[in-house]
Amino acid sequence: MTAPRIAGLVLAGGRGSRLGAAVPKPMVEIGGRPMIAHVLDRFPPAVSPILIGVNDREAFAPLPYPIVRDRIDGHPGPLAALDAATHWLRERRDAATHLICLPGDTPFLPADVCARLADDPGRRPRIARCGGRLHPTVALWPLACLEDLRTHIEASGNLSVVAFAERTGFDAVDFDASTAVDPFFNVNTPDDLILARATFDALGI
Repeated sequence: MTAPRIAGLVLAGGRGSRLGAAVPKPMVEIGGRPMIAHVLDRFPPAVSPILIGVNDREAFAPLPYPIVRDRIDGHPGPLAALDAATHWLRERRDAATHLICLPGDTPFLPADVCARLADDPGRRPRIARCGGRLHPTVALWPLACLEDLRTHIEASGNLSVVAFAERTGFDAVDFDASTAVDPFFNVNTPDDLILARATFDALGI
């Protein structure tokens, strides 16, 4: 059996209108670095290539990673980014068999998030769960599950990541909820940003 090959995807296409920042949300600084930099740190060297799924290509141009744009109009969300990444990999005949996706606005993700998601790669998606709550944008996807994703979006109009994963079934990967900070905390509002920055300062991250 061929060993799994895992690529990475950072979901960075959200408009971030609630945050009201002058740059896309993942490029807002926390702890002296863009949020997306903290997320990129979570990918181990074995995960390659790492793609950035965006709508605004120019804002992310300074990052040394391939940028992929949605192939579907209207900001349809994470599913469109997964479709774009799958298309990019297949066009280049990349050998990846699986794709780990992480959201670009979650700067406190566990250091071992990728290792945990990828410790048993198979034919079913693996979605993070913490304190009984699923986090569907933190997941490992077999690329075979994503081949007809664009058709699914256009035919059904259903943009729910979980609903799509339920078509083949998925496994939940549990993470510890009893940590100093919610590891899946995502920054959406100005108050969230204030809290995230204060947490970084308090923890000395």
